[in-house]
Amino acid sequence: MRRFAALAVIACPLLAAAAEPGVSRELARARAAQISSLRYRLEITLTPGAALMPGREQIRFRLAAAGPVTLDFRDGVIRSVVVNGSPATDASQHNGHLEIPARYLRKGENTVALEFESTIATAGRPLTRYIDRDDSSEYVYTLFVPMDASQAFPCFDQPDLKGRFTLHVTAPESWTVISNTAPGKSEPGRTVFAETLPISTYLVAFAAGPFRRVGGDLGLYVRQSKLQRAQEEAPEVLKITSDGMKFLADFFGRPFPFPKYDQVLLPGFAYGGMEHAGATFLREEAVLFRTVPTRSDKLGRASLLLHELTHQWFGDLVTMRWFDDLWLKEGFADYMAYRTLAALEPPEEIWKRFYQSHKPGAYAIDATKGTTPIYQEVRNLADAKSAYGAIVYAKAPGLLRQLSFMLGEDAFRDGLRLYLKQHAYGNAEWADLIGSLKLASGSKLGDWANAWIRRRGMPQVDTDWACDEQGRIERLALRQKDVLNEGGVWPIQTQILLGYGNAPPAILRARLEGAQTVVAEARGKPCPAYVFANAGDYGYGRFTLDAKSRQAVMDQLSSVADPFLRTLLWGALWDAVREAELAPADYIALALKLLPAESDEALTQSLLGRVTTAYERYLPDARRTAIAPALEALCVERMINASELGMRITWYRAFRNLASTADGRGRLKSLLAGQLVIPGLEIKALDRWLMLTQLIAESDPDAGALLAAESQRDSTDDGRKYAYVAAAARADAAVKRRYFDDYLHNPAIAEDWVAQSLGAFNALNQTALTLPYLRPALDALPQVKRERKIFFLLGWLNAFIGGQTSSEALQQVRDFLATAKLDPDVERKVLEVVDELERTVRIRAKWPS
Repeated sequence: MRRFAALAVIACPLLAAAAEPGVSRELARARAAQISSLRYRLEITLTPGAALMPGREQIRFRLAAAGPVTLDFRDGVIRSVVVNGSPATDASQHNGHLEIPARYLRKGENTVALEFESTIATAGRPLTRYIDRDDSSEYVYTLFVPMDASQAFPCFDQPDLKGRFTLHVTAPESWTVISNTAPGKSEPGRTVFAETLPISTYLVAFAAGPFRRVGGDLGLYVRQSKLQRAQEEAPEVLKITSDGMKFLADFFGRPFPFPKYDQVLLPGFAYGGMEHAGATFLREEAVLFRTVPTRSDKLGRASLLLHELTHQWFGDLVTMRWFDDLWLKEGFADYMAYRTLAALEPPEEIWKRFYQSHKPGAYAIDATKGTTPIYQEVRNLADAKSAYGAIVYAKAPGLLRQLSFMLGEDAFRDGLRLYLKQHAYGNAEWADLIGSLKLASGSKLGDWANAWIRRRGMPQVDTDWACDEQGRIERLALRQKDVLNEGGVWPIQTQILLGYGNAPPAILRARLEGAQTVVAEARGKPCPAYVFANAGDYGYGRFTLDAKSRQAVMDQLSSVADPFLRTLLWGALWDAVREAELAPADYIALALKLLPAESDEALTQSLLGRVTTAYERYLPDARRTAIAPALEALCVERMINASELGMRITWYRAFRNLASTADGRGRLKSLLAGQLVIPGLEIKALDRWLMLTQLIAESDPDAGALLAAESQRDSTDDGRKYAYVAAAARADAAVKRRYFDDYLHNPAIAEDWVAQSLGAFNALNQTALTLPYLRPALDALPQVKRERKIFFLLGWLNAFIGGQTSSEALQQVRDFLATAKLDPDVERKVLEVVDELERTVRIRAKWPS
């Protein structure tokens, strides 16, 4: 094995920028100014069981001026480099770069030929091997976002150097290989793919193994052991994809932008999906349900499929120039997924779901000291992981809905069409999008964009109203304040609802540009029972209920016929709980009173989730013990007697998570034994494992024997993973030690096994056992960020900090923040997550009994 000799330091801006690991913005700008007309020809060999992937590559590009060139290649081995026909034996490989001296290069056309080797591993690498224990099959797949293509092959690994890729793959004849384009002229054991249109390196992908194809023009690929399950689900999956493609092509005024579209289902995939151009990879479990699905589950799957499909236009056709504009693809993909779904399903139901799945999570983070603006400065692509999170995925879509409301749907659509037309197969920045929308609408959007895109946090919008003696509104004003007390003021357009009990509500449109506005249109209208300032959910922020309105809502909520409005009002009451203005016991009592009559499945699911949070986190132990029997009994009664199967499943899942008393645990065991039956519900393998996990966490005396029996009963790949997850819930110090060591030091444990076991490890009834791991978990944050995928760090923090409820734990986190030297991204994430622990301590202190 030979590495190239170190190159002497040359006074060159491009080489100076390349001296640091990752891809700095300076290096990216220098390369983008010099390099164009990129073409890659990749030839790789995949051998079953091999830890290395050998490859040959030819990169062709034009240089604006002669000079040195820096390629990116991390962790692999370069065997040879030939530049324009000359061996470049003094090219140097260090800090994740391959630097080619200027004497080999020329202005205009250049060709670099390389031979290299890259690493394939079962976890923690962009080239991942998966062994299916069900039939001993092997699969290899890629995941390069945000800058990991350079761990697989030498390249210019930045989003604004798009290239055309031709891929040749040598693999066993029994394997099927899927990539961005369709196979061209191939032969047994060798697949040659057609050249791609211009795409960024992070969008290049391939998956190989004994996949089976389901579907017609739109391909759905699945590992062979799951073929039957895929055949059952494929008609619905492919119909959603096909209908979504037609809608999006019409809405954007552009046909599907790539020659073909496949969806590949991968077990244990790190994300829900990844939108490679022409070949989306999806987490198998998100598409092939492991339990009987509710309608909410199916809508969630549909939104995932449409999110990744939208990316083919927003993200692949037009790609952000740099990852500080990540929201240009992720925010739009999520907003347009729901806009598409609203064209395919009843729109009121879809926009209600949009609120439930986006706004509460975004509001919770935007109220923390760890929140960020939507636009986040990313100095180096090595830090691009920091841009991912609820602000991009939840806040940005909410603001896009507000923007469509402000501009009008036609102007908004026309602006998007203009943006896609101007930047097709290229790159853009957020200012380009705002410019297109401004041209289409004639509206000035600079102030709006600066406030909402560049400023962190959000407003709290309060109402102040009074009525005269004749029962007419005398005054109605809206006031906003910055929840972070940083002086922010946001332009807001919203709808105000005047609630009248049994009479239809009145809706007023309002604009709030400064700290306060008087709603003149309200004067003289009949005095309402309550006022809610975000009807229809077009605004973004914490829209509070004043004390009079809050009480009226609690009194009248059962008579609110509109499920969307009920959902929004319940959300406002939950905000009051989190702000320590409404006692959690009162919220639980109201929910338990009204839930039996609630007919909306998604709202029932949301309410049960909040009841569980309040019950487990906010109530004192004595109060929780007192209401546990009644809560469990209600769940059991509803899971047996609710009229709709989806509602029975929803109540069953809540019971499965809450059962703690001897009677509740006994009913779980009866479900496992088949002695208790929920009408219409087949208890699947995952249901059994989740019930077992709860029994283990509650230290049920039969849990050990049941775990052993279930492990023998279910020896599938999924079963092995679920057994690992369940055992993490054991209330045993030695078990906790072994698992924590696994998390940090055992690379053989797949990342999805670790991620799914963190919650069980940190069961809320075991805080005394897990508190000793809080500080070590915090100390490990640099390692976690370095070694794990994008979303893992937040999952780690939410498990270890979120698994605590005490002031002692809070003090540990504060001490850590005061003494640890953290990079800004990690510090922000700790501040974001500890906010819930601070609220828990504050709420418990205010209502100790």
